[in-house]
Amino acid sequence: MTTTDTDDTRALDGYVRERALNTVVINLAPAPFLMVPFVLLVGTVLRNETSPVRIGWWTIAAVAATAVNLVALGAYKKHRENMPGAPTGRGITLMLGAGVAALGTFLGMSPWAAADGPLELVLLFLLFPATASAVGCIVTAGRRDFYLAYLVPLVILSAASLYTADDQRLRPLSLMAAFFGAGLMLLHHVVSRGSIDAYRLQWQSDQLLAQLDEERAELTSLNEQLAGTNTRLAHQATHDPLTGLYNRRGTLDLLDQMLADADAEHPLGVLFCDLDHFKAVNDALGHRGGDRFISIIADRLQRSIEPTAVAGRMGGDEFVVVMPGMDIDAATNVGHRLVGMLAQPVYAEGRDVPSSVSIGVASFPANAASASELLRHANAALYRAKSSGRNRVEVFDDSMREELEAQLEGEQALRRAIDDGEIVAFFQPEVDAVTGDVVGAELLARWVRPSGEVVAATDFLAAAQSASLLERITDRVLISARPHIRRFVTLGLPEGFRFRVNMAPEATERSWRDDPIGQMLAGIDPNVITIDVREASVQGDLMAAAANLAQFRISGGRVCLDDFARGVSSLSLLRHLPLDEVRIDRIAFDKIDSHPHDRAIVRSIINLTHEIGLAVTADGVEDGPQGDALLALGCVRQQGHLYATALPPREFEHLLLDRMAHRFARAHHAPAWATDRLDGSDTATEPSHD
Repeated sequence: MTTTDTDDTRALDGYVRERALNTVVINLAPAPFLMVPFVLLVGTVLRNETSPVRIGWWTIAAVAATAVNLVALGAYKKHRENMPGAPTGRGITLMLGAGVAALGTFLGMSPWAAADGPLELVLLFLLFPATASAVGCIVTAGRRDFYLAYLVPLVILSAASLYTADDQRLRPLSLMAAFFGAGLMLLHHVVSRGSIDAYRLQWQSDQLLAQLDEERAELTSLNEQLAGTNTRLAHQATHDPLTGLYNRRGTLDLLDQMLADADAEHPLGVLFCDLDHFKAVNDALGHRGGDRFISIIADRLQRSIEPTAVAGRMGGDEFVVVMPGMDIDAATNVGHRLVGMLAQPVYAEGRDVPSSVSIGVASFPANAASASELLRHANAALYRAKSSGRNRVEVFDDSMREELEAQLEGEQALRRAIDDGEIVAFFQPEVDAVTGDVVGAELLARWVRPSGEVVAATDFLAAAQSASLLERITDRVLISARPHIRRFVTLGLPEGFRFRVNMAPEATERSWRDDPIGQMLAGIDPNVITIDVREASVQGDLMAAAANLAQFRISGGRVCLDDFARGVSSLSLLRHLPLDEVRIDRIAFDKIDSHPHDRAIVRSIINLTHEIGLAVTADGVEDGPQGDALLALGCVRQQGHLYATALPPREFEHLLLDRMAHRFARAHHAPAWATDRLDGSDTATEPSHD
């Protein structure tokens, strides 16, 4: 037994003794207030049947027992008040034991007090110690020492009184009293064992609760750290680290918010700005000088706009200025002022560098009815400014609208591709990074043109998103994948293998009420499917989404929170969604092998996920250092170009069967080498085929 086990045993024994003692004291507390009234009542009622002398001595015994118990109980109470939680001292324990012994002595004198009376009276008084001894068995449960102190004087005095009585018929009862006392000791042992077991369980429960409180405190601290990390990630996700302005995502979010309050009386102007010849500037100054150039331009831009306007960097040398309350004319005037301000040379890398900017202008609601349309029209005006000589301002007009219509034709082509079945499912393997086994696959959309050209989803995803075609593309992917999934299931999939299906991020409140999962997966066994949901796909109606996902899990499917650490409420979704696993977004581990902060963030995410009983996977693993770092932190299931790209069904089937064959070979055909190989012999034991 280790030192820790010994300490735990001692602590447990001390806890049991103290709890049992406390129970005895609580049960014993009424006794001092009952003994003297009881004697006086009996003496008064039976004064003509008993000896006054014996009743007097019995009364003295009651008074003495009352005094001893009051002193002992008072000392115990004072100890508990002065030193709560501390073990009871030996002196107080002895005082309590003396009080119990005095009580037993008082009750044991009952037959003696009636010995001069008739036989019926003696038998009546004999009931007092008999009943009291049985009650004491319960009162002192868990403390054998106290019951002995109580029972021994009670039985001895009762038996002695019966044995020395004048009536010879009472003597056999003295022997019965001794046997009765022995039987009560056995009964007390049984009762005490149950009480002690209960105390032990209570101690173990208290220890577990204390441990849970500590772990809860640690988890709370970790959650606070992750909340801070999530806040920083959210800020990083919406702000440009170089300029401090809003980045593309932050600008789009802010534009959506401002559009919600804009109308014909409160228009919204947008400037889409692009630095002229920035590539030449960047080549001349180098990346460091180019960053310095961008920072100075961003600062000038921020200082030149109205206090109510907001500037954002869309990426590279592109900036957007959102101006609430400005119509197309007011926005154009601001654009001309910015052209003049930003045309001043920029001092960077020890020299003045010429600068100029082209600006496209559009406004809501004059030129557009939505944020995407507003930016698209402002961007079209910007390209007109670029093509017209740069360093100028162009306003969106009807001719530009015609150019945009050509872009819409591209969206129409995508719609036709969906209708004609050109959008098909490819399978990107998910791999166990330890064994190399294929443990799952993600269904990805690919546009296979009639010419045989395969277009990756990234090339048409933006058009699909702007045209709200993501859900239709998902449906087409599942229609394409359904027969292949059935074939794979028939061939036999590895244990735990699942196909991963992405819910369209545009899932709306109405679509969740329409049971989108059941509609999508019609004819597919849910036991081989994992649904990936993102924050954007459930935020419309979290309760309806949770209900749908819970029903899907009941049917055998699994639910994964995708792009974890990208959204701003990922931690909240861990509590509100019925999840089985979490998928770490690439943004969280992109620099995990070189940046200690990224590694700490990923470690926290993995530890939190494991702590709450969820599995964890990583998506977008591009190189070996990333995969090794994730594996070292406990993320075994990984997916990305490091392992395989998205494959057509037939190629994926070949890969899956090949990996399963290798796995079978490892499990059943591992050679067992004979010891004679150590002597240089070339003979090896043949592998067993049993």
